[in-house]
Amino acid sequence: MTPSLFFIQLAILLLPGVLWARIDSAYGTKRDQSQFEFGTRAILFGLTSYAATYILFLLLNAPFEMIDLANAADRNVLTRGMVIQTLWAILVGFAASIIWLYAVNYKILTRILQGVRATKRYGDEDVWEFTFNSNSADVQFVHIRDFANRVVYSGWVLVFSETEKLRELVLSEVDIYDFEGNLISSPPRLYIARAPEGLHIEFPIQSTRPEAIADVT
Repeated sequence: MTPSLFFIQLAILLLPGVLWARIDSAYGTKRDQSQFEFGTRAILFGLTSYAATYILFLLLNAPFEMIDLANAADRNVLTRGMVIQTLWAILVGFAASIIWLYAVNYKILTRILQGVRATKRYGDEDVWEFTFNSNSADVQFVHIRDFANRVVYSGWVLVFSETEKLRELVLSEVDIYDFEGNLISSPPRLYIARAPEGLHIEFPIQSTRPEAIADVT
């Protein structure tokens, strides 16, 4: 087997991990990754996908082929069984990546550690992302005060940006008031974009804790 053909087959076998890593990079991880870090995560995600596939095959009482990497350079490793396993691993890896995104974006591990008072940190993301990634009703309804234009935007958060360069929000069921409390308009949707240091957000729905107002900078 030529080295080029060997690496092509190896790349095919790594597809479950690469797919998972791509999804994590696009929708989970909030920081830039080096090629080495991406490759490492792809290998770990790939091994996890194949391990989960192996367990699935055991439960289904289906045969599972092991790869003989010691002789992989001398023979074809992409047997029919291996192709089927790889396709299953891709499906398993895709499903696992969705579960992984829930764990990452909703900070499940962080919240568990906070619940047992093991840490007060909220992770690598900033307060903006941590707050609006929460599914609590406390942070889904907001009042945004625009001191420059002396208006208040009141509505439900539909979409928020995940970039530090510009804070963007899309609100629904919006009421716009002036600073005297007079209703100006009530659009069904409203897009707001502000610099991070110029945004003042209030959370009027009272929670079990006293933090009802937040200045996001």
